[in-house]
Amino acid sequence: MENFPNPIELLVIDANHDVVATIQSCFPPPRYHCVTATRATVALELLRESQFDVVLCSLRLTGMTGVQLLRRGLRTNPQAAFLMLSDPLDSVLEIEAMKIGAYDCIHKPFTCEELVADVERSLEKQLSVIEQEIFQTLVEQTLHDRAEHLHSALQRAGEMQRPGLAMLAAALDAREHQRDLHSLRVQKFTLLLAERCGYSSALMKHLSYGALLHDIGKIAIPDAILLKPARLTAPEFRIVQHHSIFGYQVLSRIPHLQQAARVALLHHERIDGEGYPLHLKRDSIPIEARIFAVADTFDVITAGRPYCSPRSTAEARTEIIRYSGSQFDKDVVDVFKAISDEEWIAAGEDVAKRHKIAIDRMIESFRQKKNIPS
Repeated sequence: MENFPNPIELLVIDANHDVVATIQSCFPPPRYHCVTATRATVALELLRESQFDVVLCSLRLTGMTGVQLLRRGLRTNPQAAFLMLSDPLDSVLEIEAMKIGAYDCIHKPFTCEELVADVERSLEKQLSVIEQEIFQTLVEQTLHDRAEHLHSALQRAGEMQRPGLAMLAAALDAREHQRDLHSLRVQKFTLLLAERCGYSSALMKHLSYGALLHDIGKIAIPDAILLKPARLTAPEFRIVQHHSIFGYQVLSRIPHLQQAARVALLHHERIDGEGYPLHLKRDSIPIEARIFAVADTFDVITAGRPYCSPRSTAEARTEIIRYSGSQFDKDVVDVFKAISDEEWIAAGEDVAKRHKIAIDRMIESFRQKKNIPS
């Protein structure tokens, strides 16, 4: 399971067909999706229709200069990193392009290794700039207000203990498409798996809260990103990744949820160190986070997402076993394998049943208070 949700979208623009073909061969799938154009008019149309992460554009084109295309391209793809391909005599155009907003100029001839390195550097620079801008806005306009409201809600729910927290988590799940009761289900799955793993019964309550509130930090993610019905772009995915830090910041402020905050912080770490946000490896990841990761993935696969239809428990099992030892703790996966499909299905059905009962009780209580007949 790749952490990077989409290939890097590249647009290559050069009047020379051979140059275009050579550059395209440097950026094979699945990491890259390379689109090409040999005419400026075609390139501008592509820039209007699609969003690109990186644009490799020659300074010498037919019908207009690369500088002219850059100026117009930045208006339609302002977040794209434009790398200009230049000849030795293009110094004046290079300076003009850099003033307008090109990330860099690459001199011909170049090797594939040099080109790939330049693209990767420009992408990292581009993502850093975008993150800085978005997070500045997010922190100033969204995070403070939402975090304070959430903190108050958690404190109130905490006074009611588990029922209040469960209803709060279910309400937050309902904000996202196809995630209804996700937190309640993954809480149930986590406790089932933790029990079979021999997890300390004394700590089970804290694990329960951590599993229930693991995605609480998504309250600070803008709706335009969180509710997007299609796969996220690379910059959008980087924004979503920070929900684990937001969640930790909120939960760690509440005394009885401080241990649960560790699950919120570390639930996307991977055994091979390719997870986030701390890139921990193997046993440096707390066992509760390793257990949760398997339970969470099981629910994600079987419940589906807007861009991915639900799959069977057998398919989920195959997928989790496939990544045993890389994404998931091998010992935890071995315990997961020993739990039958019927037990997993029954656990999910029990969550739905209990939630319906809770909702019915709330409705009935409201009717009685308002003297509304049934």
